[in-house]
Amino acid sequence: MSVFNRILCAVLISAIILCTGFIIYLSVTPSSNDKFTEFYILNENGKASDYPFDVKAGQPVTVVLGVINHEYRLVNYKIQIKQNGDIIKTVVVGPLQDKQKWEEKVDFTIEGTGKSQAEFYLFTDKSEQPHIKDPLILKLNIGDL
Repeated sequence: MSVFNRILCAVLISAIILCTGFIIYLSVTPSSNDKFTEFYILNENGKASDYPFDVKAGQPVTVVLGVINHEYRLVNYKIQIKQNGDIIKTVVVGPLQDKQKWEEKVDFTIEGTGKSQAEFYLFTDKSEQPHIKDPLILKLNIGDL
């Protein structure tokens, strides 16, 4: 084998090893665009249907709230439930590790009558701004006791 062929073979083998290394690196290193948090509401039976709609003023409304951390770090979460801009309940989810899931039944009480909505805001750590800009909304028709 000539010197040229040996050099060419060494360069090709080096290129294959280098490309394999890049592929492995890219497959195990998360992209910064992949950081997110799942935040959802289910009905009290844990289904994404038949949400409470017709409720009585002053009576508890039960839903299941869920948070799944995909932020690649430990995150402290809390949820504020608001009606007409007023906080009606705060739920401390606590710290979640990456890929850890929190799901729990939560009761809250709505006041007033007529059409209204409960707004669910997710906060992280000690931030005063919601982690997810737009709240989850549960539309309600509030009747008298």
